[in-house]
Amino acid sequence: MAMDRNEFLKRQLKALEAMDAPALQAKFLELYGFETKSFRLETLRRRIAYRLQEFHLGGLSAEDEAFLDDLADSDDLARLVNVPAAKPRKSAGTRYVREWHGRVYEVVLREKGKYELDGVFYTSLSAAAFAITGTHWNGKLFFGVKKL
Repeated sequence: MAMDRNEFLKRQLKALEAMDAPALQAKFLELYGFETKSFRLETLRRRIAYRLQEFHLGGLSAEDEAFLDDLADSDDLARLVNVPAAKPRKSAGTRYVREWHGRVYEVVLREKGKYELDGVFYTSLSAAAFAITGTHWNGKLFFGVKKL
């Protein structure tokens, strides 16, 4: 009794669940024609499953492929162009909150270059952080505005 195409595909997809990383990498090489550096089992299974379905059920139509290419051409991220991140704008009333040694401190930006902490004005977040800790800190880092 001959197996139909859909049953054959289902069996191949089911077999992926039992494969370990080296077997999945070998299957990836067989289907895509180049090696993968991925060791993530779920990622490998999904990419292989997509390729198997593409072979058995057909890939994108030429029209759909052209549409996606045009869409990607107009997207800087798809073309891997570095897009500068928008800088967060600080406006009067912006609050910076930080817990330090069991106490919560709140610094409020009153106007450009004037930060208020407990009724005292400072010229920068760093100066306010120094008032809180007694040591020199990058103010943005201290208040979690900037990551290392």
